[in-house]
Amino acid sequence: MTKTVYLNGEYIAKQDAKVSVCDRGFLFADSIYEVIPVYNNEPFRLKEHLDRLEFCLSAINLDSPHSSPQWQELIEQVINKNGGGHLSIYIQVTRGSDKERDHVLDKQTLPTVLIMPMPLSTEVATLKAIKVALLDDFRWQHCDIKTTALLGNIILRNQAQDNGFEEAILYRDNQVTEATASNVFMVKGKVIYTPPKNNYILAGITRDLIIELAEKASIKVVQSAISVEQLLQADEVWISSSSREISPVYQINDKIIANGEIGDTAREIHKLFQSFKQSLVNGQA
Repeated sequence: MTKTVYLNGEYIAKQDAKVSVCDRGFLFADSIYEVIPVYNNEPFRLKEHLDRLEFCLSAINLDSPHSSPQWQELIEQVINKNGGGHLSIYIQVTRGSDKERDHVLDKQTLPTVLIMPMPLSTEVATLKAIKVALLDDFRWQHCDIKTTALLGNIILRNQAQDNGFEEAILYRDNQVTEATASNVFMVKGKVIYTPPKNNYILAGITRDLIIELAEKASIKVVQSAISVEQLLQADEVWISSSSREISPVYQINDKIIANGEIGDTAREIHKLFQSFKQSLVNGQA
């Protein structure tokens, strides 16, 4: 099936979608992106994703080209034109295409808007433990902005994978920040801990939902700094994102976590998460 994307007011075949070589997203990564899972035609936590998109656009002084209702209509059209079901919606908004490559912004430039369907893995519904590397976080200091400038994340992720790890958990000054494309949780003494929101981590939509579900289930959650030593001594460690949902970590570098087994808290949160997804599909969330 040929995929249909939305690009600057048109619905066109993915292979026919083109942007200018002078587009600032291409030249400078001067752009913001968002990824929204879709289950049975229903975008997952759409309001929260659109709110984050709006925040990130505002953070780089780029006015949103669409209102929330307009974004919703465009997303629904892309879902419908691609057959619906389970998929992932990728949104990218660049500052647009200038006449020449120039660091100085042209205030008259119109933004480039892309909405593109992507496959959504169904394997995440099954809890699977992974091993991760622990690496120094050398990225810029505004990781709270979901920009397409992901070179640091890419280098760190591939460094981990080249050494046999699926992901990398990052740290600055001995404090855990996040993974290269995920948020980090740990459990100690039946309490869930996760680093607080700040400019060093992206405020994950799935992260917030996990906290919400845990607190509703009377599981204590503490948002506070986590040292590398605390992480390595945790009873459980997991990472989370919209695309991977929850991935328990059984090994960090050469350190085995919790005897290499998936912990009870991870299993409970995963079960609550799957129930929430099902209620979304059934229109009850």
